[in-house]
Amino acid sequence: MGRANYGPRIGDPKGIIGPVTLDGEPLENWTCHPLPLDHLPELPFRGTDTPVAGPSFHRGTFTVDTPADAYLALPGWTKGVAWVNGFNLGRYWSRGPQRRLYVPAPVLRPGTNELVLLELHAATTRVARLTDEPDLGWTDEG
Repeated sequence: MGRANYGPRIGDPKGIIGPVTLDGEPLENWTCHPLPLDHLPELPFRGTDTPVAGPSFHRGTFTVDTPADAYLALPGWTKGVAWVNGFNLGRYWSRGPQRRLYVPAPVLRPGTNELVLLELHAATTRVARLTDEPDLGWTDEG
């Protein structure tokens, strides 16, 4: 998800570095279109009780009494991007190493706050959690 900026892996390639295939067959004459993520509140959200597989947006609200630095935990979510009140917190990935996203206090407001997730694969839950503890997962101390 990130780029190595030191050590032996500094030259690791990122992005599409080989042929694009579907069911083992090369795809040809395909195009890539960016998603306009500048206006998340304008997205048409619909509630569903059916699990969604594949790329999908999810929106929920939560209440904060007094804004303070926090960490967003997303157990059961796979891989995607998280926004709080329109602020891009960054990308999450269940493989880690980082297990929680930092939510700066100024992003939160007293009262109702909005969380939007772009889940790229599938989630086994519809729950997210705010905590005051980071979880950096494994760290490379070598």
